[in-house]
Amino acid sequence: MKPVRHLLATAIILSLLTAPARAQTGPQLTQSSVAGGGGVSTQGSTRVEGVVGQASAGTSSGGSFTLDGGFFAPGTGPSVQTILRVSANPAVQNSTVGYVITFNVPVTGVDASDFQLTTSGLTGAAVTGVTGSGTTYDVTVDTGTPAAAGATLRLDVTDDDTIRDAGGDPLGGAGTGNGNFNAGEVYTVNPLTARVNDAQVSEPSAAATPLLFTVTLSAPATAGGVSVGYATADGGAAPATGGVACGGAVDYETASGTLSFAAGERIKTVAVNVCADSDSAETGETLLLQLSNPTGGIINDAEATGTITQGTTAGTFLISELRTSGPGGSDDDFVELYNNTGAPLTIAASDGSAGYGIFQAGAGCDAAPLLVATIPNGTVIPVGGHYLLTGGAYSLGSYAAGDQTLASDIVDDRNVAVFSTADVANLSTVNRLDAVGFGSDVNQNAPAARQRGGVQRRGGKGVKAYVFSAAGANGVCELLREGESLPPVSGSTTEHSFFRKQCDFVGGVGCRANGNPKDSNDNSADFMFADTQATVISGVTQRLGAPGPENLSSPVRRDTSGIGAASLDGSVASSAPPNRARSFTSGANAAFGTLTIRRRVVNNTGGNVTRLRFRIIEMTTFPSPGGGQSDLRALSSVSASVGPVNDPTTCTAAGAGAPPCTVTVQGTTLEEPPAQPNGGGINSTLAAGTVTMATPLANNASLNVQFVLGIQTSGSFRFYIIIEAQP
Repeated sequence: MKPVRHLLATAIILSLLTAPARAQTGPQLTQSSVAGGGGVSTQGSTRVEGVVGQASAGTSSGGSFTLDGGFFAPGTGPSVQTILRVSANPAVQNSTVGYVITFNVPVTGVDASDFQLTTSGLTGAAVTGVTGSGTTYDVTVDTGTPAAAGATLRLDVTDDDTIRDAGGDPLGGAGTGNGNFNAGEVYTVNPLTARVNDAQVSEPSAAATPLLFTVTLSAPATAGGVSVGYATADGGAAPATGGVACGGAVDYETASGTLSFAAGERIKTVAVNVCADSDSAETGETLLLQLSNPTGGIINDAEATGTITQGTTAGTFLISELRTSGPGGSDDDFVELYNNTGAPLTIAASDGSAGYGIFQAGAGCDAAPLLVATIPNGTVIPVGGHYLLTGGAYSLGSYAAGDQTLASDIVDDRNVAVFSTADVANLSTVNRLDAVGFGSDVNQNAPAARQRGGVQRRGGKGVKAYVFSAAGANGVCELLREGESLPPVSGSTTEHSFFRKQCDFVGGVGCRANGNPKDSNDNSADFMFADTQATVISGVTQRLGAPGPENLSSPVRRDTSGIGAASLDGSVASSAPPNRARSFTSGANAAFGTLTIRRRVVNNTGGNVTRLRFRIIEMTTFPSPGGGQSDLRALSSVSASVGPVNDPTTCTAAGAGAPPCTVTVQGTTLEEPPAQPNGGGINSTLAAGTVTMATPLANNASLNVQFVLGIQTSGSFRFYIIIEAQP
């Protein structure tokens, strides 16, 4: 029987030795175990209670273990799965960035001592905070100061066995260092860099005007701020002559100083006073602005050229109409832009950014402008066409829908400008296409001698003017306006807008703007205000009229290119019947009757016209300008039969036979919205409603129309219109 027992014992031992082990790296028992027995592992003595061949678990000074098929395997402990960036990359100097660390199981004992930074080209980087629980922890890091662009920062985990799971197992298993993790994502940390952008300004006809340079940082200044010195110098392609003060041969006043960017600030301006002189034959002149002595950052573009141009040139892309509030409140705003090039305009940023940027001034004149819209590259704006940006509560969509909704509504009376870049770091007077400012949004650091924020000075030609001093010129608000500002309306809920003058009437001269948006680079001289109630607003010229925003699909001016308007009857004077008729029957907005003006409109565009309207660009209206001038109101009218007409062209075009004839004259409709209970005024439009997509005005065809004007006050009058049409 002994041999039998020997064979049985051998079988038991073999079954222990050949049982499959789990895929673990823990130490194995050095001797076989039997039920109720024990064994010795390489970790030290231990006793295992259980049944051979069945899994058991327990703990020892060497860690947790399982017994499976005769082998002992301690637990491996928790591990780090990922370390990921959660802040923008690249980062900037002395800023805070974040990481998120994920473990494979919930752990405790995580604190700042468990992390270290691996850096290149950085000094002062440090772990500043650790939060979280379970499997996820957040770590904040101060990036420190880079010696140059391209410094790097990585967060690593250092295993000192203080991070443990719920069973008490340390990170990576027993022993320090085996849970280290150094494969996390890397931040690139760049220094703050300062640059100065080129500038340009037209030489003034008298006294002086500011040449405005912008100095920008690559990112908002961090704690401690940034400063940089600046100074002017003669130079460039056609060097101007600098001097202490204007006079004689001095083209500009030299300037120097220091710009200081507080934490959060990114853009400053330096104004250099450009002097008027008597040399009318000179061409453009140049000067330099140079940066030096940076603190808290480095300079990556230390020199800019300022160009003094001759004469005032109208802009190519204009803000033609706008308001910053309306009946719907502060978000009932819009900005209308106009292609003034004389050809189709394809939007193409000057610096490779996303398109033309529309910016409003920041919360203060030391704040960076805020990008509120980008007109995308590739957008085509037709000749004389418009692009319309609208606010969140815009209420004139039935008149003209927005081409784009503003990303941020324009703050009441906040300066607005359009640039050929959407990158705030590149803003300058060179790529500024147009700007409109309000009196409440001026550089508060400049002297308050005038709404413009300048100081009084007498120019070389003896003409008083107001200019900026360089010492008070750091306000960025000045970058987002031209000349004298528009008056603030303080969030008015009237149905109003500011729009560029298209007539600018002067007695004995007529309309100086000739039906085109005026642009003399002076906001107060170029724009006028009107609302449907002719409301009295402090500081604002009272005027009856209406907002008339236009978009990409709106009719464009065509009376200078294909559509003409002749007297209904060319055989008599334009002031004689039937070209003009006077009724003394009073009515709504016509206390002293009406005046009717009739014209024959001819389509010579070469194609059909599907929409036809007439914009009032000048008229004598409320409040009466006095001096025996009338107060007129544009009214909707109905069609009428008019005769006798002795003009053969009119008679033939109307199919009325030989003169004298009687022809039908179409009434025109005062377009709404907005509602105009007082009748139409300046910037109101009258539509020829019979011209539609279904019933177009064919090429070479004519349409007889009439304009009925209510007379509230009799006297001499003016009534100028332009014709807008759509193919």
